[in-house]
Amino acid sequence: MTIISVVCVPEGIAMTADSRLIGSYTRDNGVVERFTFTDNAQKLLLIRNSNIGVSFCGDALIEGRTVADFLREFDSNQVKSTDSIPEVAEKLKDTLYSKFTNYKVAFYLAGFDYDIPYVYLVSKDSITRKNYLKQQNLITYSANWLGETEPISRLIKDTTLNFKLMPLKDASDFAEFIVETTISYLRFSDGISTCGGPIDCLVITKDFAKFLKHKIHQPW
Repeated sequence: MTIISVVCVPEGIAMTADSRLIGSYTRDNGVVERFTFTDNAQKLLLIRNSNIGVSFCGDALIEGRTVADFLREFDSNQVKSTDSIPEVAEKLKDTLYSKFTNYKVAFYLAGFDYDIPYVYLVSKDSITRKNYLKQQNLITYSANWLGETEPISRLIKDTTLNFKLMPLKDASDFAEFIVETTISYLRFSDGISTCGGPIDCLVITKDFAKFLKHKIHQPW
């Protein structure tokens, strides 16, 4: 399993992801055993000339390759530099629906087009813009997370957070808090810790996209 988060505020967008990849095998008696395959999986990356952030959770592999490799091929072969974020979201959904219907993976796509922030949740079945109220034609600011959602959902259930006034640095810290808290919670829970490893953190503004933390680009 995974924990990924995206926090959208007026100054920009912060995205975070853990790095644990869980494997499994079935014993002769039919019992399925799960184990930590690696703590260095890439679950957060950039596409479209490195200005759209993408994170994902769900199945670890698509046709024997990592989801990160699938996204790199998708970016290289199908995404054009002139594509808008809504167009990239549609292309991703269409690719999943037409070629990979047997896999269950959900993606966050986030970035800016012409100074307008976009946060999408994409799967093979649907596309949902998470930062927009269509009926009111209103951009909204909020935090979203996927994967092991119970720990953080229970923790902040009755907490009031004003994302409209939140600075980007605080949004980045909160996005990291979501992932870090989930990792810590699962560490002490009864069962395998399905989230873990280094936390990658990406911020996207109208002007740039930059990893504040990355286990490969900034391994310190």
